Amino acid sequence: MREKVEKIKEQEYEADLPFISALLVTKNEQEYVELALKSLIDQTYPKNKYEIIIVDGNSTDDTLKIVTQIKRQYQTEVFSITVLNNPKQILASGWNIGIKASRGDYVVRIDAHARADADFLMMSMKTMLKTNASCVGGKLITKTLSGNNDTISKILSSPFGVGNSSFRVSDTAGYADTAVYGLYKKKVFEEVGYFNEKYIRNQDLEMHSRIKKTGGKFYFNPQIKCTYYARNTMRKMAKQAFQNGMWNMVLLKEDGMGLSIRHLVPFAFVNFLIVTGLGGIYKKPLRVMGIFAALLHLMCGFIFGIRIGAKGNEKMEMPFLFLLLHVSYGAGYFSGLLK
Repeated sequence: MREKVEKIKEQEYEADLPFISALLVTKNEQEYVELALKSLIDQTYPKNKYEIIIVDGNSTDDTLKIVTQIKRQYQTEVFSITVLNNPKQILASGWNIGIKASRGDYVVRIDAHARADADFLMMSMKTMLKTNASCVGGKLITKTLSGNNDTISKILSSPFGVGNSSFRVSDTAGYADTAVYGLYKKKVFEEVGYFNEKYIRNQDLEMHSRIKKTGGKFYFNPQIKCTYYARNTMRKMAKQAFQNGMWNMVLLKEDGMGLSIRHLVPFAFVNFLIVTGLGGIYKKPLRVMGIFAALLHLMCGFIFGIRIGAKGNEKMEMPFLFLLLHVSYGAGYFSGLLK
């Protein structure tokens, strides 16, 4: 009898759950899209209570073929999988197209390089209903798709590598300055506008700045989990860091409120190295300061590498990878000055 009552209560609870629109923006993601899309399909959230919208930016590989096959297999009368075109081929326009086409009062998105845990939607909605925040997000776990070169994923999961952003390093729930793969109230976009399509990157930071200016709040719950599959080579890691730094500078020039102190530390570090390096040609104390700063960075990289479980050759690689990440990120700011 008790089990029957609990089942009835559960059914009533599910019947009252709000409708969610889950967005996935793609472009040439044939290696990742099946994992990302199926993770959204295999959710514990009731199938009649959410939809999936894929917005593709004219992929030239097999991304759309894979998506079409999965849609044919899983779409039903009560579970909708919609595929839309994104002619501008950038994330911001893709998200805007998906939001405008969405049927839900709540929208959420993950990257094509990500995999959502099975209770991702349920935990996100429970947190939203409990906190009534403008946006709720969770913990991002970084890995590599093949499992090879896991050193990169460790670098991108370390507080020394990526700063103190709650969604990467915290296990304590609470209000935060931003959210990753957030569940948004759809009315938020009606109030503050849609994603700024000038930005190739950092669209979410700029959007979150506008939300905060209107009094909106972000809530972090580490029980909401997604796995992000990072670029698994040093070159790709450095390239991504450089581009992030470049677009950070663009955002800084137009909206300084969109960035936190942690975003600016690599830029300050690279500036210090440049000043002491050039000045050190004429002044020995400046040269000593620059060398000391570089050696201190390498030492910190070694210590943090051990803390996050570096093994064997990783102990010697990580200090230089941390340095590569931060120098690439900081150098990107200079390119952003010209954009």
